[in-house]
Amino acid sequence: MNEDRLRAWSMGLKPRMDYKMKWIIPLLLTIFIFACSDNETENNSTFNSQDSLTKKSFTDTVVIKDSTVVKERFYDNLSYTNNFKLIYYERDRTGEYLIHYWTILVYDKKMNLLDSIIQPVYVLYSNWIDFEKSRSFITGVNKNKIAPDNYYGDFVVADFNFDKRNDFAIINDMGGNGGTFYSYYIQGADKQFALDSFLTDSMTYFPAEFNSKNKTLVTYTHAGACWLGEHIYQIGTVNKWSELSHRQIDVCNEKE
Repeated sequence: MNEDRLRAWSMGLKPRMDYKMKWIIPLLLTIFIFACSDNETENNSTFNSQDSLTKKSFTDTVVIKDSTVVKERFYDNLSYTNNFKLIYYERDRTGEYLIHYWTILVYDKKMNLLDSIIQPVYVLYSNWIDFEKSRSFITGVNKNKIAPDNYYGDFVVADFNFDKRNDFAIINDMGGNGGTFYSYYIQGADKQFALDSFLTDSMTYFPAEFNSKNKTLVTYTHAGACWLGEHIYQIGTVNKWSELSHRQIDVCNEKE
């Protein structure tokens, strides 16, 4: 019998019991992993705007089920008057293309829901969404972080129209070499947020400078190796935006 076992091993044939165990152990591990995954997905598959906000709500939640990716983050540190919950959805309905969009939930500090907004977004994949880089020019969160290629984070809270109310911008397209594109939502007296079409469609890039005295926003974008395009936008007394000036700056020969 010992000689038969030795001969089987020398021919590359394991005993029958070893062959079974080779497949049983991975199978059991796979069943265990899927059981845990299904349980977690079931617990997180429903998103309610009135979710209880425990400490866990301050970290990213990611759920993947039925060709749908859902990522969310709650913020209470981007505004002194509002809390925000961002939910990113990515759905594959046909197997040929992806559908991406945001849901932005806006609360007051007592967690009363004030507004809910759905905003399309174009990114290649869900792992490009980075909640950590969200920024606030109100409370100072990530305010001084470098913004390469006009990328100021996926979500930015600021007072864009200089009326001392919190507004926000949210990414709608990753953009190209010039930078990221944003949609701008302005808060009204009724605490509702409305899309500003001029800032979204005409300003193009996120403002690098805010001038509250002149009520202007200034954007910059590179134009070749030595040139920088500067656009200045101003809001008038009737809350109407216009482009105040546009010039190209030669950064290679610009005098100090």
